[in-house]
Amino acid sequence: MPRRRLLHVLLIAQALGGLGGAAATATALLALDMTGSEALASLPLAVLVAGSAGLAVPVSALSRRAGRRTGLSVALVVAAAGALAAVAAGAWSSFPLLLVAMAAFGAGTTAVMLARYAAADISTPEHRGRAIGSVVFATTFGAVAGPNLLEPAGGLAGGLGLPRLTGLFVVAVGAFLLAAVLLAVRLRPDPREMAAALGSDAGETGDGASTPLTALLAPPAARAGLATLLVANFAMVAVMAMAPVHLRHHGHGLEMVGLVVSLHIAGMFAPAPLTGWLTDRAGAPAVAGGGAGLLVAAGVVAAAAGGRGVPFTGGLVLLGLGWNACLVAGSALLAAAVPTGQRPRVEAAGELGMGVAAGIATALAGPVVALAGYGTLALLGAACGAGLAALLAVAASWPQAAAMSRPRVSRTVARTPCSSSTARNASIASGEEPSYRDPVGL
Repeated sequence: MPRRRLLHVLLIAQALGGLGGAAATATALLALDMTGSEALASLPLAVLVAGSAGLAVPVSALSRRAGRRTGLSVALVVAAAGALAAVAAGAWSSFPLLLVAMAAFGAGTTAVMLARYAAADISTPEHRGRAIGSVVFATTFGAVAGPNLLEPAGGLAGGLGLPRLTGLFVVAVGAFLLAAVLLAVRLRPDPREMAAALGSDAGETGDGASTPLTALLAPPAARAGLATLLVANFAMVAVMAMAPVHLRHHGHGLEMVGLVVSLHIAGMFAPAPLTGWLTDRAGAPAVAGGGAGLLVAAGVVAAAAGGRGVPFTGGLVLLGLGWNACLVAGSALLAAAVPTGQRPRVEAAGELGMGVAAGIATALAGPVVALAGYGTLALLGAACGAGLAALLAVAASWPQAAAMSRPRVSRTVARTPCSSSTARNASIASGEEPSYRDPVGL
């Protein structure tokens, strides 16, 4: 079936995108080597997430006009150019060039994150959580392998006469370009066509360009989903931004740094099939609330661990698990809140908000650690999780809270003959010629 084949293409591209994006692991260390300043070490990461946030709007607009295939492929090519510029920055020891490179490199994060909505496009409402979860999970393979390549990739860079910390960026250039070619060639039919096939009424398939964004974000599910994505991303990025530097200061080598970051990333992506299934079964608000609780636990454990490797690693794994639950559940809430054709605009708002939150978090992380220590930063992440849990609890008491529950999809199909255009759309989605129309939507 086309739906299954498209999902497989997205999964492979996500693995490659995750591998390329893992080069961010070396960014703070590279900046620290260039500047010798802890306060500046997190600045390139702040630029990276700002670049990712800024590019979310044009990439989403391009996806709305030209399709997911074009939008994601272009973003990956821009990211490859950023990775190449980062290699040059390391070779010339140019901190300003590194900042410019990170702005373009952020397009890789944009592509990897927006791919989950492409999965939502090709899924039915009752399987939306699992579709999102499967694409998020695919990122695990590359994202976990990447930090563990920190040492061998450094050897590769050294053999090329480049600084060792640029090695992961060399790998990223190839990974991003391969993912871009794969999507450009194999992601056919475009997921936007699939979305049009699955949402057969005009309200779902229209582009919604005339609808104010504030109106699109007015439903309780949209507001809850957006808040979940923003707060979870702020907490996760704040705690992780200075984690490699914190480990180095306690005498851990690059191998240990790579292992700890890999385990954290595994927590971010590997549980996604489970959290997707739970989102479909128990409802997105419940999963988001559980994720917020994990963020609280993560911050407390990381703060109490100090420089001890095992407990600190446990805290970062909990941090990844909490972020994963919030990402999958928050994305499902956001995708379910608006008609199909209007999703790219809301997605752009969500990614922009996540990027702004992450940019603020990374910009604050270095100064907070320099002034008050890493433990204070970790407790700040815990406080964010507690605030999100309280917000979701309040949202659950709203009169419109029923709109936040998981989609209830009737198994009864109205036997209404399809029009020829509906039949064509259905054949795109399922690969079969339908005889009747299923009116169940969002």
